[in-house]
Amino acid sequence: MQPEIIAHHHPATGTVTYLVVDPATLLCAIVDPVLDFDPETQAVDTAFVDAIIADIRARDMGPTWILETGLHTAHMSAAGHLKYETGASVCIGAGVVDSLKRLAPALGEDGVDLDGWDFDKLAQDGEVMPMGGLEITAHAITGRLPGACAYQIGDVLFTGDTVLAPEIGTGRCDLFGADAEGLYAAARRFLSLPGDTRLMAGWEDSAGRAATTVTQQRTGNIQLRDGIAASDFVAARQTADSTLPPLPYPAEALRVAIRSGKLPPETEDGRRFPPVDIHSL
Repeated sequence: MQPEIIAHHHPATGTVTYLVVDPATLLCAIVDPVLDFDPETQAVDTAFVDAIIADIRARDMGPTWILETGLHTAHMSAAGHLKYETGASVCIGAGVVDSLKRLAPALGEDGVDLDGWDFDKLAQDGEVMPMGGLEITAHAITGRLPGACAYQIGDVLFTGDTVLAPEIGTGRCDLFGADAEGLYAAARRFLSLPGDTRLMAGWEDSAGRAATTVTQQRTGNIQLRDGIAASDFVAARQTADSTLPPLPYPAEALRVAIRSGKLPPETEDGRRFPPVDIHSL
């Protein structure tokens, strides 16, 4: 049995949140839910994820899992709000504990459980989790912050920012925790899956597409197609990263991510996100 997949594009960040449904039981999972956030005013809005929740309730689905593909820096996680509204369990890769122990002190976050108990499930590489008549297999992603994880459900793999549209290549590697050689190894491991395996990226391309197949990636990805060696990938990735603008609010996104998608408390001056030197991370 294959899952039903509904993609929700978040215009402000370009990311995609996926609703994954078991057609037999209507149990469902949500991959990488997003909060609306204004870095200038620090205002948070739940309208985007609330629309997904409305769809879930309209079809009387049973939210089971919130699947985080990593500690996000390019968007703010809505996992905390989604869990509060639906009761679904938040899952991330088990390696996140390493990230928590390094990032929480650097960000000045003393309310974070460094053993990962803020998350409901720390998935081991290769671990299988049930969802009705479907199974979710976790695949640890190297080359990203520890805890990054892809999820395979049926013939579909949710890759986060590991394998993007063929015209884009992969996610950037100029951020803390990123390693181009490790990312190449993870991506090539995913591209060793059967050719008709569907890959669902965390970002859309210029034409608004996020879904490809392994075969399409192996023949057309500008950074990962067959014949490109690891050294060539690293060089291409470094060149691409040198032209990318900085992310708009990586520190704020990380503060929420390490709390399993919950907002940090307000400081005495009423702000949730005091300034932090991102380079210190």
